Amino acid sequence: MSRRVPIAIGLVIASLVLVTGLIHLQGIFLDERDDALGAIDARRRALEQYAQKELEQRLADQLDETRPTIDRAAADPLIPASKMWLVDRGEQILPRTARPDPSAQDFVGPLYAQLASNASAALYRAAEAQDPTDPWTERLRLLEELKASLAAGDASGTEQIVRTILSHRAAYVITTKRDLAFTTAMLALLEERARPARTLMESLLRDGLQGRVSRLEGMQRTLLRELPRFSPSDVTFLRDRIVALSEPHNVLYADFVARIDEPAGEVLALPDNLSEPSFAGDGRWYVEPPRNQRVYGIAITIPAVLDEITSTMRERSLLGPEDEVKGQTRATTLPVSAIGLVIDSPTWAPAVDAVHRRYRLKAALEVAIAILVFGVMGLGLTIYRRRHRFLELKSEFVSAVSHELRTPLASIRLMAETLERRTKDLPKAKDYPTRIIRDVDALALLVENILSFDRLTRGRWTPKPATLGLASVVERLELERDIWARRSAEVHHGDLSAVELVADPDLVQLLFTNLARNATQYCERSPAVVTVSAEVTPTGAVVRVGDNGIGMPEGERENVFDDFYRSGGAKKTGERGSGLGLSICRKIMEAHGGSIRVAETGPEGTTFELIFPNPGS
Repeated sequence: MSRRVPIAIGLVIASLVLVTGLIHLQGIFLDERDDALGAIDARRRALEQYAQKELEQRLADQLDETRPTIDRAAADPLIPASKMWLVDRGEQILPRTARPDPSAQDFVGPLYAQLASNASAALYRAAEAQDPTDPWTERLRLLEELKASLAAGDASGTEQIVRTILSHRAAYVITTKRDLAFTTAMLALLEERARPARTLMESLLRDGLQGRVSRLEGMQRTLLRELPRFSPSDVTFLRDRIVALSEPHNVLYADFVARIDEPAGEVLALPDNLSEPSFAGDGRWYVEPPRNQRVYGIAITIPAVLDEITSTMRERSLLGPEDEVKGQTRATTLPVSAIGLVIDSPTWAPAVDAVHRRYRLKAALEVAIAILVFGVMGLGLTIYRRRHRFLELKSEFVSAVSHELRTPLASIRLMAETLERRTKDLPKAKDYPTRIIRDVDALALLVENILSFDRLTRGRWTPKPATLGLASVVERLELERDIWARRSAEVHHGDLSAVELVADPDLVQLLFTNLARNATQYCERSPAVVTVSAEVTPTGAVVRVGDNGIGMPEGERENVFDDFYRSGGAKKTGERGSGLGLSICRKIMEAHGGSIRVAETGPEGTTFELIFPNPGS
């Protein structure tokens, strides 16, 4: 009755708590629904903020990576710049808008025709008559000397004249049209009659020459830089001549041709009050506020950038396979921070529906849950009472029977020993007293096993560890051979003096007694041999107990340690065990934090491996 009172009190308290909880359960369900909806909305906002930061950072990084190229493209017209935007002090530098002037008169082609032919002499005389001090007159004179030197085959003189011409180019400035026509004609003459060095051709056509005072720019860059000064025909003529002169000497010209042929870049309007990174040009450009009176920008495609951000977020498991980052794709002028990115996901609506569905389900089941809980509590109480009573009766029965058996068994053994002493000289008595003692010992071991099994199963036997030598355990096992051996048996062991166990002495002795009993019970050889060996490891001790019995099938390796399991080997030996011995062995090892297993088994016997851990390991 005393055990039922706490349970009854607990059930009453639980019922009161349940009723009180049901009163507030509806409010809890409402709060839970609101929290779930808020979590969905918070996740959506967090993902949108993440996408916004990713967009801003990605665009800023792209511009930072491109900025050095923009600076180089502003200085070098050969570098493609159609996707770069640079405004310097209010003037658009990139993309390049300069193109040939359709209204300009053709000049370079006709002049080149005169310079490359014999008409150059008349051109020189006319210039000299007009102004002998004009640098153009001197340049024409040097051209005539170059032609004469080439005609005479004077390589040294030709080289000297070329050097003089280059020095004159560096020292005196003439119009770009005349300079390009003259240089083209000079290189054509050298290519035709003298086979000039590649370095000279590469320097004049592309890379330029560094003079003492100034640098002579290559013809490719000069033409690109001065495109608006030339007519379309002159540009085409110079392009073709430069390509013809570049090819034989492997001078690069593909980028030069590409720059000549590319369309003019559009004139772009900067956003007003550019105070933060913005989109411009119908959303096709990204620009940042001025730095040192320079505005930098790059061409972008907003949908493509958003697709990249979507892919990145999917790779980072932030978005599902069908989720997308979306935003405005076209805008005349719009700050990046105001693009208004949204996460378009087919999972939002189902998630919201699922929250409402769960709320309705919980509300509908509220009363049913209460009824079910009360029913389960009642049923559980009934089952508990019956099971508890059954276990009590079982335990009391086992304990009572076992204790009742101990006293008569002790008396029978005492009388059998007395009878054995008094009849040892009587042939008619044979070995009956000895057999009585042996059977009494076997029955006593069974009773001890039953009591130990009950105490270990119910947790009423707490191990009291002490340090004991394995050698003393084996010696006692040999002394008590009559208790566990039903036939002739021997115990073999090596030097075990160095092996110490930290364990409960009574439990360890019971453990080895049951292993030895098991070894002799399932053995067809005579004598039955029990072998004990051990080794010390850093974490404890490993003890191996073997026998020369009949072994066991592979499928029984784990089952033999189950409660009340009896091996099929009993049919061979005629023995019928209780099914408690090895189960008790396992419980004893587990109580010490160790383990037992079948290490080997076969027709030659079985070996059990026992692992005793060190304290604290």
